Amino acid sequence: MAKTARVEARTTARKKVLYVETAARKGLTFTEFVETSLDEATKRAQQEFEHMELSRRDAKAFVAAMLADDEPSPRLVAAAKRFKDLTEA
Repeated sequence: MAKTARVEARTTARKKVLYVETAARKGLTFTEFVETSLDEATKRAQQEFEHMELSRRDAKAFVAAMLADDEPSPRLVAAAKRFKDLTEA
């Protein structure tokens, strides 16, 4: 895939020197270093967003279950009885 899009960022001269030196130490061009660094940061951020979304959804489901006035199902009652019988013996 041809790379035609351009990304620009302003930084200090010191930071640019640090970035260029780090890229060289890793055996990468500055562009390769910036791309891989952005890719890694993007993946981490996306995973964090996904985790937060799942956590929020799970929390809502948990609260809804705790607030529900439903009676326990027969299977749950039977499982609780088996557990009690096993742990009291």
